[in-house]
Amino acid sequence: MMDRRQILIGLGSASLLPSVSLAASTDIDSALDAIGEARFIAIGERHDNPAHHAVQAALVRALRPTGIAFEMIPHAHEEAVNRLRREGASRGDLAKALDWEQSGWPDFAQYAPIMETAPEAYIAGGGLSREALSAIYAQGAPGLGEEITARYGLDEPLPADVEAAMLNEQYDAHCGLLDRAKLSPMVAVQRAWDAAYAEAWRRAGLHGEGRRVVLICGNAHARLGSGAPAYLSRAMPDAVIAAIGQTEEGDDAAPKDLYTTTIQSSRPERGDPCERMRESMKK
Repeated sequence: MMDRRQILIGLGSASLLPSVSLAASTDIDSALDAIGEARFIAIGERHDNPAHHAVQAALVRALRPTGIAFEMIPHAHEEAVNRLRREGASRGDLAKALDWEQSGWPDFAQYAPIMETAPEAYIAGGGLSREALSAIYAQGAPGLGEEITARYGLDEPLPADVEAAMLNEQYDAHCGLLDRAKLSPMVAVQRAWDAAYAEAWRRAGLHGEGRRVVLICGNAHARLGSGAPAYLSRAMPDAVIAAIGQTEEGDDAAPKDLYTTTIQSSRPERGDPCERMRESMKK
């Protein structure tokens, strides 16, 4: 099984690839107008773009959520993070508690301001443990357990066209370096991750009834029709959900309704992600 860094380069970070098409841009004020009174707001990112994290912090400051779910924080560390925040822990203490240096995510300094703009917000972690990922590879998405499987319909087969599209996306995300026949488990992981992020988002919503709740995640997981918002909608059909995608200069327009709205930022200098994947797969 790939380690976290390899998964980030491939499946978990499909939105890093320059070929991904995203929607047209709006500014932050327009994005806030577009989401209206939505209670649950997913805010996407390209993981390696510092500007996207700054936008997320600005949005969280404006939204003043009582709960924030993070793709990047393991569920197992959720209790510790909230305890440390109540105790006034430093960024360094939080990063150490999360074992951030070994996580494969960008510098913690890019994510810390998102938390710091909402000091009273409950932090929920959607990240899966290695044990959970092993169960998912062995059992498919139902490896998350009976309760989550029932809540999010993970034991129901995907429509053939949806599964084919997800397989194609995984093939492209892995730069054509993996045999298509080996990608079915990664579709299961994609479903499980989206459900896990939706569950963390739902859990964050239990704190501060009726107030805003944010999910910080990769753009692919923020999609309204297929990402965490789609799973949350299944579990909470009456919830008003919105999604803000983040794009970069030069991105093409995406299919309509992929997100509620988008915000565009500058594109950082980055190497060829496929070359990074080739090097990672040699290790």
